[in-house]
Formats: sequence, C-alpha cells, structure tokens
Amino acid sequence: MIERPIGQRTPVPPQLARRVEILGVLACVLFAIILLRLWYLQVLTGPQNVATANANVVRTIAIPAPRGLILDRNGKVLAGVRQAAVAAIACSELPSSLARRASLYRALGVALAIPATQITKALTPCDSFAPIVLRADIPSAALIYLEEHKAQFPGLIEEQIAVRTYPYDNLGAQILGYVSQINTDDLGLPNFKGVPAGDIVGQQGLEFEYDHYLRGTNGIQRVQVDASGQPTGKQLAATPPVAGDDLKTTLDLSLEQEGMAAIAEGMKLAHHNHYPGVAAAFVALDPDNGEVLAIGSLPAFNPNVLSQPFVSTAAYDQQAAGDSFIDRAISSAYPTGSTFKPITAVAALGAGIITPQTILGGTPSDGCATYSGQSFCNSDGADYGPNDLDRALQISEDTYFYQVGAEANARGDVIQKVAKSLGLGAPTGIDLPDEATGDVPDASWVKQQDAAYAAAYCKPHQHNPYCPAGPYQPWTIGQNIQLATGQGYLLATPLQMAVAYSALANGGKLVTPHIALQVENSDGDLLAALPGPSPRPLPKGDDAYLQTILNGLHLAAQSPGGTSDDVFGSFPRTVYGKTGTAQTVTNNANDDQSWYVAYAPDRTRPIVVAVTIEKGGFGDQAAAPAARLILANWFGLPEKVVEGTSTSR
Repeated sequence: MIERPIGQRTPVPPQLARRVEILGVLACVLFAIILLRLWYLQVLTGPQNVATANANVVRTIAIPAPRGLILDRNGKVLAGVRQAAVAAIACSELPSSLARRASLYRALGVALAIPATQITKALTPCDSFAPIVLRADIPSAALIYLEEHKAQFPGLIEEQIAVRTYPYDNLGAQILGYVSQINTDDLGLPNFKGVPAGDIVGQQGLEFEYDHYLRGTNGIQRVQVDASGQPTGKQLAATPPVAGDDLKTTLDLSLEQEGMAAIAEGMKLAHHNHYPGVAAAFVALDPDNGEVLAIGSLPAFNPNVLSQPFVSTAAYDQQAAGDSFIDRAISSAYPTGSTFKPITAVAALGAGIITPQTILGGTPSDGCATYSGQSFCNSDGADYGPNDLDRALQISEDTYFYQVGAEANARGDVIQKVAKSLGLGAPTGIDLPDEATGDVPDASWVKQQDAAYAAAYCKPHQHNPYCPAGPYQPWTIGQNIQLATGQGYLLATPLQMAVAYSALANGGKLVTPHIALQVENSDGDLLAALPGPSPRPLPKGDDAYLQTILNGLHLAAQSPGGTSDDVFGSFPRTVYGKTGTAQTVTNNANDDQSWYVAYAPDRTRPIVVAVTIEKGGFGDQAAAPAARLILANWFGLPEKVVEGTSTSR
C-alpha cells in the first residue's frame, strides 16, 4: 500500500465549510448575548437586584399609630384609646394560590369565630401596607390556639395595639363619629389624600372632620423570613409609630350627658301626652362666641360597635334603627312653628310695619284673621283679642303675626331677608360634615322648586298630576302669612335656630358655631389653636329692636299667661324663651313638632338652648321641660322635671 505524504489533507467540501462558518458565527453571537446579559445584571441592575434580594428576606409590616384623644373643654375624655389583643393579616405574607387563600380564610374564620365570607371580603383585594385587622379583643383560648398552630396561618399577626374606645357609648355619637378601615370610596376624599389602604380613619363627626390631626403616623416593623416565608426569629430595627394629636373641644361632658338625658325625658313626656315622640335633638351655644357647649341627637348609635373590624349585618341594622346615623341637630330641617315669631317681629319692626305699641290681632268675635276668603285662626280657636307686640309674644298670638305677614308680603321679601341675615336658609359653618341648609321660601324659591321638579319628574307622555304646574303653588299672601308663624315651606335646623336666638341675645351679632378648640400633644402642650370665626354684625337696622323682642320672650317664659310660665315661672334664673308647635306636611296633629328655644343671660356663662322633639306635640309639654333640665345643669341647679300644660302653638 502506498501511503499519502505527511501533512497532506483531504480538501473540505465548500458546503461543509459554509456550515462551519455559520455555526461559528452563531456561537459567537450566543456568547456575545450571554456576556451582554451578565454585564446588564452585574453593572446596570446590580443595586436593584440586591434590594430585591433583601426584600425577599425582610418583610415590612405597618404598626398602627394610636389615635389622638377627643377631649371636652375640661380635658375629660370623650373618645380614647385602649390596648387590645388583635388578629391581623399582613397581605404580603398571604399564599399566592387562590385555593390556598380560601382554605386559610376558612380556618381563620373557625379560629376567630367570624364568618369566612367576611374575611374574604376584607382581604379582597389585599394590597395594603398596613395589616388588615380581622378581630379585636381575641379570647385567650383563641390566642393560645393561634400561637400553637402559627405555621397553619401564614400572614397572621397577633399583637397588642391601641384601639379606639368611646367610654360613654352613644353619648354624642353623631358628633364624635366613629372609626373604621378606609374603603375604596374613602380613598377619593380630600380628607384622606395620601392615606394607604387599610389605615384606620374617622367616619362622621369630629373623627372625620379632624382626622388629619387625630390619625397619627404608622410605624414600621421589619421581619426577616426564610425562603418559605416563615419568620426566622431575627430581631430587626423597627420604626415606632407616632401617636395622633389630641383634639380639645368646646363641649362640656356634664352638659352633654344632661342634654341627652333631657331630650330622652322630652320624648317620654311626648309619649305620656299620647304623641309618638320618635326622635329629638338639642343644641347649647355660648351666644357671645358661638362655642358649642353641648349638642346631641336621638336615636343614637354606639360607635364602639361600629369601630370594630367586622360589623355583622344584624349588628349594623340594630345600630341604624330609627335613622340613628342622622345628626338631627344639624342635618335635619323642620318647620319651626312659633319659635320663628321673634324673627318675624325683628323684620316688622325694622321695616316700620309695626312699632312695639302697635295693636293687632283677631277680632273679638272669632279670634281669626281673614285674607282672600280664607280664615287664619289661633291654636284651638282661642280668641285673644287685639294686643301689642309684647303681649303677642307672651301668649303666642297667631293672628297678630298673620297680620304682620300679610303686610310684609305687600312690601316684598321683608321677613325672608331678616331670616337669612340671622342665619336661616344657609349652612351655619359649624365644623362638622353634612350640615343641612334648610329653606326660607319666597316667590323665586317656589319657581326654583317647581323647575327642579319638572326637570326630574315631568317627562313627555308621562301622567303626573303636578305637571306642568309643579307641586308648589305660586307665591301668595297666604304663604307669607304662614311663613310669619314659622309654617308653610319654612324649614330650619335646631342649630340654625340657636344661632338666630344668639343674635337676639348678644345685641345683633351672627356667630359661627364651632366645636374644636385646640390641638394638643399627649402632654397637653398646645400645638394649634382653632378659634372660631369672629361674629358678624347684622345688617344695620335689624338690631334696633332686639331688647323689645327679649322683653316679649321673657314675658312668655316667666310671667303669668306666658306660654311656658308653668315650666319656667319657678326657675331661679332669668330666662327668655319661646315655645313652638309646628304642623308638618302630614297635617296630622299627632305629628306636630315640639320646639323650645331659650336664652339665659350670665356675666360669664351665658347660654342659648334649642330643643326639638319629632312628633312631640306642644312645645310647652315636651321640648320646654327638656330645655329646663339643660339650663339647670349648666347653672348647677336642681334638675327637676317640670311638665307643661299649655296648648298654644
């Protein structure tokens, strides 16, 4: 065999050579990609990856901040905090599997004795930085079980935290409000801008209005966990929470307690006189500066129940019974009845319609005034005959004010302008949410109401007996006559009436009611003063006859024949007061609104009180006795229930 010379090779076929070249290029490209990826991970995203790796082993959990206290004017606690054992869930620790989460929620429901459906609702979605509290005040047996089976409940946190408490249950509930975890709707409110999901925020009342002071700043607990998400036990540095600031108010705890008890007593008196007496409200103001000394509404809810993490439907319905969430002192407007007559008198005197000596009233034959063929008579057809202003206020003579209303109608919106200058028909500006405006009707108001009704309810081809005319009649002299006695379409809140009477009492200044006094730290140091706006003088001329009005109110409260003399005649302090018995839209006597508004002067502690009892009957029989109890408490006098018998409206 002949051998090939050394070094001689068989030539590579061209096709194979091209394949080798292609494979080489591909290999180079792949190596280049790997190198670029390594450079990207090491250089460009290295710090970010380190942070991510640390996050995988260190979890952050919010530590809820204790809420600031709400205090009365003397530093007594109206809304406080207490330590409670709670069970909460850290969203970041929950299983990623929906099936595993559902199983966890069922197990938690059994352990904590709460429905699994409620847990699911609370934790869907679960993207909160703060732990979601599932239950407070956990029984010791449940705590022991959870601790022994910790591995079965990923994300569960058992700890002692500060929770909101209301030591007097439903006392001033609508004014204080309550707290709960922020929901989707809350997140869009200006009050809660920047608040993370899951935080505890104020709902209703002062809790809502001053939430930014009361809420505080959550702390951060850092927890190291292993690859399975279980805590390693290593202690990491924590950022402690910063407690919320305390809110000191103008409220007086003793007067608040007595006020709530007084309107409850007024409701009982209404029942005794065979009236439904379904609800009530009161306001007590300092007439010189607008400080709210006490304010309340019945029925009321218990904020301790509503501030729990979970509130069952049955529990919620029980708290909501009787529309208890409505703050009837500021959010419900009612016909005022004869408590409006002093406002009519101010308007008539200022416009020159009457003087204090002008004699008006019913004819001696029937005690009625007749206009446009319609008779307007006194309550129960009483015949008081002609009288001057003092006597008309003393006995609450309707016919006197009917004639004033008729004459005022010929001169335009005389009564309406004064009523508005005294604060009716507009919010008072109190530092609480959801204040009602009430209504001061006139011809333009009626047109606006009819137009709004037509836009809402008068559709083409739709049968409606009020279309196209609308449900409101064109303005007539009769409507102005009704207005003069606080009837017709006139509506006002107890707070508005207290503000109006404060202007009568203080010489003609319109005060802005306010409750917040100052913000303090936990040591009682002043952080921010919250003074109310300065009083505004009434339009020139409206204050010229205020003393004349007060004289009539004093006769009504504390002189023989006065509509509330049987209640206040024996009261050892000077009182200027007016009863009101207002007919409602049902025109059913059993639905009459019982009113009393009073002013008691004092060099250092003046007070105006407005009380109303829904479906309470005559003002002297339900509202006036409640007002007396409130005044007695304020002046340190015996708190005696004195029943009235007057049937004057």
